[in-house]
Amino acid sequence: DVDPLDADDATDSDAPDTEPVILDPTAFTYRLSESNEQFVFWTTPTAHKVLGAERAPIEENVGLRLAAARNEFEPVQLLIDPGNAEFSVSIAPFSSLNSDQRVELSLVTLDDGWPEGLIPLGENDPIQQDQNRSTAIWLTVYVPNNATAGEHETILTLTPSSGSEVEIPVLLEVFDFALPEEIGFATQLNISVRDLIPEGGSEEDAKDLLFEHRFTPKSVTWPSGFRWGITWENGRETSCEEFSDEPHESAPYGIWALAPKYILGEGWNGIGFPNAMIFQFVNNSTPRPDTFCGTSRGDHYGSTEYNTEWSQYLGALETYLQEHSLIDRAYYYVQNEPQNDEDHALAAHLCRITRAAAPELRIAISEEPKPEIAEDPNGACGYDIWIAHVRAYEEEYAWNRQRNFGEEVWFYSLDHDPDPYFNPTRVDLQGIHARIIPWVSWRYRATGWAYYAAGRFFDGSQPGIRAELLREGIEDYEYLLLANGGQPQVDATEAADPAVLSAASSLTSWTRDPDALMALRYELGRYIEGSRATMPTLQGGNVELPTDPIYLNFQDPNGEPNADPLVVDGITYEKIGWQAFDPEAGWGWYGEHVGNNGISLFGYDQTEGYDELARSYLYNDYGRDSLFEYALANGTYEITVGVGRPRRGYPNDPHNLTIEGTVVVNDEITTDENPTIERTITLEINDGSLSLEMGGRSASAGDWAYTFLAYLRIEPVE
Repeated sequence: DVDPLDADDATDSDAPDTEPVILDPTAFTYRLSESNEQFVFWTTPTAHKVLGAERAPIEENVGLRLAAARNEFEPVQLLIDPGNAEFSVSIAPFSSLNSDQRVELSLVTLDDGWPEGLIPLGENDPIQQDQNRSTAIWLTVYVPNNATAGEHETILTLTPSSGSEVEIPVLLEVFDFALPEEIGFATQLNISVRDLIPEGGSEEDAKDLLFEHRFTPKSVTWPSGFRWGITWENGRETSCEEFSDEPHESAPYGIWALAPKYILGEGWNGIGFPNAMIFQFVNNSTPRPDTFCGTSRGDHYGSTEYNTEWSQYLGALETYLQEHSLIDRAYYYVQNEPQNDEDHALAAHLCRITRAAAPELRIAISEEPKPEIAEDPNGACGYDIWIAHVRAYEEEYAWNRQRNFGEEVWFYSLDHDPDPYFNPTRVDLQGIHARIIPWVSWRYRATGWAYYAAGRFFDGSQPGIRAELLREGIEDYEYLLLANGGQPQVDATEAADPAVLSAASSLTSWTRDPDALMALRYELGRYIEGSRATMPTLQGGNVELPTDPIYLNFQDPNGEPNADPLVVDGITYEKIGWQAFDPEAGWGWYGEHVGNNGISLFGYDQTEGYDELARSYLYNDYGRDSLFEYALANGTYEITVGVGRPRRGYPNDPHNLTIEGTVVVNDEITTDENPTIERTITLEINDGSLSLEMGGRSASAGDWAYTFLAYLRIEPVE
């Protein structure tokens, strides 16, 4: 199997040349030269949540530095090493930017030791320096649409209660382009718009806040909506006979005014939200109400009378949306997480009913594209929007639906999603988990992301760090759209793909280095404005291509085989266990159970006819996905990998293994006659690291399955 992104495509000849980003370790993480005996200042990317033991680096640079496009929000953090001073901070506007600029300061607060909250700071608000860890202050700049490209400068002033003021230059580079007003990356965020209204404000303030973050709430038209209890079965004179857009309500509460305002932007910002969920299922186990217009539903398939009433409502709804030019952005969220074949059949049934009654009404379901629904034997029917759990997503079938039926895929996250998957729902993970989502989504041609409890990213009307970093990632997606010339298509090798693949080659293999991602995004800005001719890519690992091959044996480093050094057929192998990834060493594991010696296990089979490499192996006893990274210079390599265990086969546990997103062992069983598998492939390393993913859920078995990883050979190809 070959990664579709590696396939030949007619657009390849038009693709720009690529060139690696030269990573400067002091470009984004450095000590400020304005530090003095009283205060040690430093900075690091905002996706780097600074923990208690971290202190200023030795390398120095001048001031705080930002780079942004027009119509972009850009944050930077000022860190102050521990001390006991009290002080205040203030910042002057950029004199060379007009009054539409916004320059805001916030104090970072902690949640169980992790940076999370942002408290807006006034000019004289006192700040007490932390005596045990760095104090963090966020500066966020909004660059107006008419800003002049080039360098701009202002001063941030720190005034201690005793001692001298410190003036810190703030240097802003404005790229010569603007981010589009339209939102290019979809979100479906379950959040209370009411809770986002600031004191003395209105729902418009809350919608402005969401739109500026490029977020779309489920309740776009709050405080009203299109739900059947409002527009159809509403107890009025024409209830269940005629669609009502609440003409009796005033504009702040009537759907007749709220729909064009927030879906199309009329009388608001002229743009509107890109998608609008008009109504959804009753709850996870009840897609439609028990009774509708006085008719009992019966089972979830619905009686003939019930379905007739329901279809009449859907048809009237579609007609209204069409007549008011809302149909292209509206969607009906039909069902949430069908659990089994019975639920799959019901999802197909509800799809068919909706298509028959309202063929142009977009419908969504929180499930990965799957034939059990789309190819139901009682009638094929696909959903316009499949909202796929990131851990359950199957690329091949999803791309088939996108390619042949024009359907769309969004991802969604759950609180328990483990490493090595991104998980922005947890406070106790680094900020890159939030910012990387649109990059991974681009890789898989997913065009949105959903989360059921997005209120966690806000404190009332105040966004927290995760909300700000989600916006950073979505703005990154706008950079990719501009660099690419539009949304990426399945089966096409797109212009921006090399940049994306160098940062996120799979659902589990993505850069954890916020400095590297910042460098890549900066060079993308230069590429878009034309000051750089080549598409930037990340390159890590060794500076030079290794002159000798790399040989790794996966085993208990303190167990068998215990020969030291381990030499097999005249070749010396390095012993690799379940060590967590170490950026200094350049290799190691990411995974849900890395570090748990009761689940991340080793094995050794003293079986005749096999060498020590095949006899020794490691595996996850729960079958969960595990990611191994090995820093490597970009280049061409011949890779040989061995899986399985010689003692016996595993016919009920298909093995799965991919390298750099290329499937090497594809859901394959082992038998007692053939208990091991060896595969060799030749591939390009483009992101400075070899990424090997093993285990996970078996598509054929429908459950987690063992993969036993034995050895790996990495040999440079001249």
